[in-house]
Amino acid sequence: MLGVEDARREIAAGEATAVDVRSDEDWQEGHVPGAIHLPDGDPEKATKPLEEGARLLVIAKDDKLAAKAASSLAEKGYDAAPVDGGMSDWVSESYPIQPTADPDEDTELGLN
Repeated sequence: MLGVEDARREIAAGEATAVDVRSDEDWQEGHVPGAIHLPDGDPEKATKPLEEGARLLVIAKDDKLAAKAASSLAEKGYDAAPVDGGMSDWVSESYPIQPTADPDEDTELGLN
């Protein structure tokens, strides 16, 4: 498991792609900027194709679901790792999400 701070750094540096396996409703409420929505962890349902060989950081409702989805993606040949704490930890760290409450707010991840 990768902590949200390390996950944010990897995503912001372009070293990894966030993959969100939560429900459509949860996804629409807010997700990591630039994340790919992968309902039920199924690559066939992805909002955009997964890059072969890309590092995927899996965000789910809880750690167990993230680990299960990451394991499933790894079995399909992806370099996938679960993110510890999921979206709730991401939000509690005040990291940016999309959509934001303010449509004019910048949603870049930044490296500060």
